[in-house]
Amino acid sequence: DPTGTSMTEERRLVTALFADLSGFTPLSERLDAEELLEVIDPIITALSDIVGRYGGYVEKFAGDALLALFGAPVAHEDDATRALEVSIEMHRELARLRGTLGENGEGLTLHIGIASGRGIARMIGSQVRMDYAVLGDSVILAQRLESATPSGQTYISQSTYEIVQDRFDLEPVPPLTLKGKAEPVAAWRLLGSRRAADQRSGLAGRRHAPLLGRAREVAHLVGAIDRLAGGGGTEIVGIVGEPGVGKSRLVDEARRIAAEQEITWLDARCLSYGAALPYWPISDLLSRELGIAGDDSASSKLEALAGVKGLDAPDASSYIATLLGIPPPVELAEVEPEAFRRGLHDAVRAWLRARATSGGVILAIEDVHWADASTISLMADLAAPDAVGALGIWGTSRPPAPAWLATMVEVGQLDAAAIGELVDYVIGGVSAPELGAVIADRSAGNPFFAEEIVRSLSESGSLVNDRGGQWRLRETEDAAEVPATIEGVLSARIDALGPSTQSTLAVASVIGRRVDLRLLERVTNNPAALGQDLEALVGAGLLDPIDGGDDILQFHHALIADVAYGRLLRRRRRQLHQRTAEAAEALYGSGDESVEFLARHLYLGDGGARAVAYLERAAARAARLFANEEAIIHLRRAEKLAATDPSHDDVLLRVRLTLGDLQEVVGAYDDAEATYRRVLEGQPLVRAWRGLASVHRVRGRYAEALRTVEEAFADERLIGQDLRPLWLERGWSLTSTEAMGEAIAALEQGIVTEPDGVDPVAGELLIELARAESYAGRLDRALEHAAKALAIAQGNGDLRAETTVLRVLGLVQHDLGFLDQAAVSLRRDLELARRVGSVEAIGGALINLGLVERDRGEMDTAIACDREAIATFERVNHGAGRAIGYANLADKLRRAGELEEAEIFAHRAYDLADEIGHAMTRADAVQILGEISLARGAHDQAVALAEQSAELFLAADARPGAAEAHELAERAWRAAGDEERAAASAARVRELSEGEPG
Repeated sequence: DPTGTSMTEERRLVTALFADLSGFTPLSERLDAEELLEVIDPIITALSDIVGRYGGYVEKFAGDALLALFGAPVAHEDDATRALEVSIEMHRELARLRGTLGENGEGLTLHIGIASGRGIARMIGSQVRMDYAVLGDSVILAQRLESATPSGQTYISQSTYEIVQDRFDLEPVPPLTLKGKAEPVAAWRLLGSRRAADQRSGLAGRRHAPLLGRAREVAHLVGAIDRLAGGGGTEIVGIVGEPGVGKSRLVDEARRIAAEQEITWLDARCLSYGAALPYWPISDLLSRELGIAGDDSASSKLEALAGVKGLDAPDASSYIATLLGIPPPVELAEVEPEAFRRGLHDAVRAWLRARATSGGVILAIEDVHWADASTISLMADLAAPDAVGALGIWGTSRPPAPAWLATMVEVGQLDAAAIGELVDYVIGGVSAPELGAVIADRSAGNPFFAEEIVRSLSESGSLVNDRGGQWRLRETEDAAEVPATIEGVLSARIDALGPSTQSTLAVASVIGRRVDLRLLERVTNNPAALGQDLEALVGAGLLDPIDGGDDILQFHHALIADVAYGRLLRRRRRQLHQRTAEAAEALYGSGDESVEFLARHLYLGDGGARAVAYLERAAARAARLFANEEAIIHLRRAEKLAATDPSHDDVLLRVRLTLGDLQEVVGAYDDAEATYRRVLEGQPLVRAWRGLASVHRVRGRYAEALRTVEEAFADERLIGQDLRPLWLERGWSLTSTEAMGEAIAALEQGIVTEPDGVDPVAGELLIELARAESYAGRLDRALEHAAKALAIAQGNGDLRAETTVLRVLGLVQHDLGFLDQAAVSLRRDLELARRVGSVEAIGGALINLGLVERDRGEMDTAIACDREAIATFERVNHGAGRAIGYANLADKLRRAGELEEAEIFAHRAYDLADEIGHAMTRADAVQILGEISLARGAHDQAVALAEQSAELFLAADARPGAAEAHELAERAWRAAGDEERAAASAARVRELSEGEPG
């Protein structure tokens, strides 16, 4: 075993069935032990045989009870389904056995509990005795459910229900109070199996996506349908693809099309456990079509067969009756097997010929790769020329397809666009492009896998709807758990491999999605068997070669790696991660090219201080490349490790400060606030105080931001530290709220000396000072300070600072009338902001560019900029950005004549600005509403709003804005014919403009 891990100790998805016999205790009081054995032994043996027929494992017997496991020690893709089928057969078999036990069988019934979940499967015991058992909640819950289940019934857990809900009729029961469970437990009563057609059409109320991206495949099947409808003979069609690729959904579409041409359609299905059940698909089909249930009496079955068209030939109905479990008449019982086979095949052929309408008949059999030998023989006879007439035999199969399927329709993976449509359908909304890309990658284009992943993410709360209306993945460093529906399918494929091959797959899953064979050889304990194992894994479609990469293999699905990895116990994972890191460092070195790989494996291998060092390096590299989300994951991991060792307090402090900064950049403001508070709990630092105040500011909590700054200034523990960042934050918050004069004074207080050209803090102060001066109308000074700030940012190679400077510079250039220069500055700003990945910078660049494009006459472009800015700010709930965006969009819509929408956004801007205390935007919104009133001819209302806006601008020391508001009042008075009042407003405009600072 290359991993050193025994197959007797692994994590597995298991469905446990606990069955207990009611009525056994009174029987034991009445009978002696030997008589009791004669009653109980046949029952327990029969129940155990049923478990065995369905591929289950009887873990233990306990007198009149048994525990059966499905999924361990060997997994099947439908283990939960098998467990419920076993339950149905157990109840049916006990009813039959009661009739053979006389009075001793009276009152004997079963009650069964079934639960699914992940547990640890292992060998336990001593040198004297060894047992295979599963340790996990599913086993305990199955027994607890059994104890609460009424006699003659089966209760299943919620986890099992989620797996099998499409295949069985189930009804909820009131929540159960079970021993050892703190909260009531949800459970479902099993009523019975669904017919195959009902399984597809009912779908237990789940929302399943329509057929997507299958135009080519549908065209193939339509051609076959047309040939059949045109009187063609027998045609065998194979619909071939891997599990979950959508074969059944394709067949459903073909069924709909066939119905339009009046073709008879018959559904059949092979079972994964049906290889030992001769003719099962045909027997099940006939039972359903003739309305015969499995527990019907022989007389009822014969009555159903009487008069069936096509079975009126001598002995035809007797052959079918025998197939359906009715003892054959004497003349058939003595027939030789080959003669019986021919007679049965002739009877089925006759029935099909009778069922065929003028358009022919299609017999569609799902999962023919599981077909038993007798069914395959029957298909060969039916396919003979003129055997039935216009007959289509369609079979869905996994590759490699059985040879008897002649015409092949291969169903491949969906492209990214189709997966994106599927994601949108399942969530019932619009998904962000990156969400669709993640789902497409993890599912490798498999629609079933994609659908189940999205459902799992949605149910676990891992999807969030941003304010722009798009669904995104919640930020997390851990991969989501593989849905049980997918894990069953992939576990079955893994269990079909030999032990050595399974172990090699496990080691590969630890290495990652892409597996360097040189590294795999160093990590595995059994390099001699590696070549053979890899050949088997590629042949099974679990690993794929990569073009041009002779030494690289890749997992066919990321989910295969997840399932294989999930089966390893945590302690073994850590050991393998440690070995992978050691081997990788020896093979690749420790440079930037391998730092992220080494950081991941050292972290997962509990590498301590060494892991922290690599994680910091990996985060720094990601940040340099503006891969901010990846950098945050590395830093969170470093924080987690450093927090466990008190000797790493200095490292922990550094990590947290960097983490908070990046969280603020990407708009994760709640996370950033929590990070800065963790820093301040340990050590008061100006940088942490400033970061906390900044988070409040960007969310529009200006009063709270200013209180935080004042609290920091009052913290005596900051004595000796550079307080300029606090002056910067105070000035920035004041710029966004009340007086520009106070903001300018605060910022000038921070700039105590002329900067030396490289001081980044001085550069930030100059940037914000330029912004405040531009709002106050001091444009020449603003232009001078913006130029100095730009030189500092570019001299330090600080792109984040450069974006901020360009944003302010573009606004100053706009106010000075240099529109083309402003457009150049702001387009460069937007380009850099997108590289940096700062939500605030991207939105701000779009806002300012929209203003410039408006005044350059490019109104459509300007409106588009505002709409994109709003969507950007809404995604992270950026208060000031949203308010400014609403106001700017309202202004442009007003200019474009879209007055109703403009009014909506103006009110939205005012309400939000009033809520967060953003004085400038509140004044802007009122002025825009005044312009809208003037455009509608409401002159008095326009004047009132203009004067209200002027007062708000003056309260914020924004004289240019007040002048514009009085200019609006002047136009309104003139439109109303009041020249005297218009002249008074014009004089007020001149007064404000002449008194404007230079």
